[in-house]
Amino acid sequence: MNKNIIQEIRELVSPTEREKARLEFEGYPNDEEIRKLRAIIESGIILAQQRLVNRAKKEGFTLITCPHGDVVETNPNTITF
Repeated sequence: MNKNIIQEIRELVSPTEREKARLEFEGYPNDEEIRKLRAIIESGIILAQQRLVNRAKKEGFTLITCPHGDVVETNPNTITF
């Protein structure tokens, strides 16, 4: 679905109505479950980034990064976690 359409729908439906619909939908994750899933996903992303940086250091190649939207070539030895 188009992200703009989803945002428009969210703006049309009040938070109370969204919460009511969420509670009526069996199996919908609660806020705590969503927080745990986000933490797991973020941990996975960080682990993948660390492995990529370690591989770049080991094999001697640079990385392409986009700090603040600018595409730059980065020495992996300058990256810290």
